[in-house]
Amino acid sequence: MPIGNSKEPARSRRLAGLLVAAVLALGGQPAGAAEIHLDAPAPTPPAEVAKFEPIAPGSAKGLTLGFTQLILGVPFTDALQRGMEKASETAGFKLVTCDSKMDAATALACVRQFKTQNVNGLITFQADAAAAANICAEGPQVPVIAIDIEQKPCETAFVGAANSYAGEIVGHELGMYFAKNFNCEYDAFVSLESTAVGVVNDQRMGGIRKAFEAVCGPVKNLRIIDTGAGGQADAAQRQFTDTLTALPGAGKIITVGINEDVITAALAAARTQGRNQDLYLGVQNFDPDNCQIWTAPHFIATAAYFPERYADLIVPNLVKAIKGEKINSQILVPHELITPANVAQIYPEYACK
Repeated sequence: MPIGNSKEPARSRRLAGLLVAAVLALGGQPAGAAEIHLDAPAPTPPAEVAKFEPIAPGSAKGLTLGFTQLILGVPFTDALQRGMEKASETAGFKLVTCDSKMDAATALACVRQFKTQNVNGLITFQADAAAAANICAEGPQVPVIAIDIEQKPCETAFVGAANSYAGEIVGHELGMYFAKNFNCEYDAFVSLESTAVGVVNDQRMGGIRKAFEAVCGPVKNLRIIDTGAGGQADAAQRQFTDTLTALPGAGKIITVGINEDVITAALAAARTQGRNQDLYLGVQNFDPDNCQIWTAPHFIATAAYFPERYADLIVPNLVKAIKGEKINSQILVPHELITPANVAQIYPEYACK
């Protein structure tokens, strides 16, 4: 027979339950519990966010624009390329594209090529922000619009993501999802990043964590993976495989990425271990054909970037700069939050099942 009063444990549990209820009723939380703030306000877009405007026919007739591409053959840049080619037909400029293949030395060769072709303006999508000064010095001295990655000191304007805001809208949605469904409980928070792109990475991925923490409190068990310049799938898959192996039994792994490629890689790594159900996804960008992400068991949210419409922001502003007109130094994309509930409304052509 046990020594002591057998009814005491039950009484202690009842008292503990009453104490927790009292603390919560007063607006507090028991020690060690996750912080939950369902009243955290949704992020608001910065003032630099622009509107997509139709390109005026013939508005750039006679001009030649050099375009350093990040890398062709992936959905984001291919959509951007199609948009630029369509804009060239509408506005009447000659588009000269050079694929940098996410390599700074190749990007340098691109601007040297543009210098011999007497381009009137440059559009630069180049992955290594630290190499920008050298590339600027070697290129033609014409107005420059940088896409998504800063190209100082020669950029006339930056056109691209409102990086902090794009991160925040995804982080807020992830936080609300986990607050409502799991009381902000999860096993790990894995962030697939690209330190080479500099401030873009800091703002975008930091924005995700900041907004998530506003709902669920400080991120716990954070794992940051550097996936290389621009966010590369092979590096992401290899390292994410190792991360999953180091998290045996983890059933709720928040997985966020700087682009779609690294999330696709994370899913591939999870499939090899039979663990797709363990990943809860926060993404950046939306390619309607990337069904492996949007039909994943726990796709929660992404920020739409609309690369197919970047030209609507780039071309009119670059033409103004070439003509000597003043343009805003920051021209940011009007991102929209996409979730499984609203995807068909924002992208009617979405057909993933």
